[in-house]
Amino acid sequence: MFDLQNRAKPPLKWAGGKSQILSRLVEHFPPHFDRLIEPFLGGAAVSLSLKQGIPSLLNDSNVELINLYSVIKEQPLELMSELDSLAARYSGEFYYQLRAGTPSSALAQAARTVFLNKTGFNGLYRQNLQGRFNVPFGHRPKCPALYDAQNVLQVSGRLKSAELRHGDFANAILEARSGDFVYCDPPYEPLSRTSSFNAYTQGGFSQDEQRRLRDACSAAARRGAIVAISNSAAPFILDLFAGEQVQRVAARRSINSKGSGRGVIDEVLVLLTPDSVTLPFEQAGSTSA
Repeated sequence: MFDLQNRAKPPLKWAGGKSQILSRLVEHFPPHFDRLIEPFLGGAAVSLSLKQGIPSLLNDSNVELINLYSVIKEQPLELMSELDSLAARYSGEFYYQLRAGTPSSALAQAARTVFLNKTGFNGLYRQNLQGRFNVPFGHRPKCPALYDAQNVLQVSGRLKSAELRHGDFANAILEARSGDFVYCDPPYEPLSRTSSFNAYTQGGFSQDEQRRLRDACSAAARRGAIVAISNSAAPFILDLFAGEQVQRVAARRSINSKGSGRGVIDEVLVLLTPDSVTLPFEQAGSTSA
């Protein structure tokens, strides 16, 4: 179901992206399924490694991210042309001008998302409480490559079989049925009070949201879907999924403002199947916070 040798690469640098550990994750994924559902699309490394033509439902709460993938799907050539125009104006002054502005079209917004991601500090994507992108300028001497043309076209081709959706994760999971594989890569539970980075979209992701995710995934497995959930190895997560099948996966953290914060850490992959799920749940199909 996955083709790691010919996969398309994520068009953005994304905190918590799965490109480096895809081969280890896929070992635990089901060998066959009818449709992939990703409620937290993020950098899309998993969905972009699907074999051509396999249907998918790809969701994220970040409206700019879904807009970008929609534009890549429908207007890849126009996006690359727009990015060329932005690259020609590269400077710190232009960066902050673009960051403060409001794009006039979906195409302009998609190009802005890529430009800010590629030229901002350390490839971060972060929003403040008002939902505004707030990463500072990266101060590179010249504009870095904003895209790889062949890869953009490959990403566009892979997305032709995808339904792209912006919304709450539970709404996407609620559609899962027998034959579906649900892969969840939510904002991770911090390992400590000082290590939290889950503000990739306005509002963050609380422990109540982690519980709501657990309940929605438990309900999906009871409906016949196979579910895999990535998260940190934080004690809260281990307690939340006590009694379930949990695999530890070593991953390298590459996006951090301090070099000491980068390195190999343990993540977990929780596996829920129709015949093994034991989690109790309340209001498991609810979409309310």
